[in-house]
Amino acid sequence: MKPWFACVRGSIGPGADIDVIVDSGCTSSLVLPQATVASLGLARQSGGTAVLADGSVRQFDISAAEVDWDGSWRPVLVSEVGNEPPLGTRLLAGHLLLIEVVPGGPVEITPLP
Repeated sequence: MKPWFACVRGSIGPGADIDVIVDSGCTSSLVLPQATVASLGLARQSGGTAVLADGSVRQFDISAAEVDWDGSWRPVLVSEVGNEPPLGTRLLAGHLLLIEVVPGGPVEITPLP
């Protein structure tokens, strides 16, 4: 089984394949660590506040990016929080998500007709 990844790019330069974690509790499109946002050269658009799963409140930057999604580049806003790259429900809308809930289990994301 291979990990699920997203190809992400900024407004300039090539994209990068990022191993992501599907997070059904994350309501944004994509969350990336600060180092990844910097390496992609993503442009800051605004800021935000999030309540994390542990109940803590975090301030974060929001940057513009594009994600290769369903075979075409789609503009997204990337939240810059934490060290893990969750893929959120905003990108999953209109897709079938199948998860085998075991360590290292496969994940399938398929567009709905």
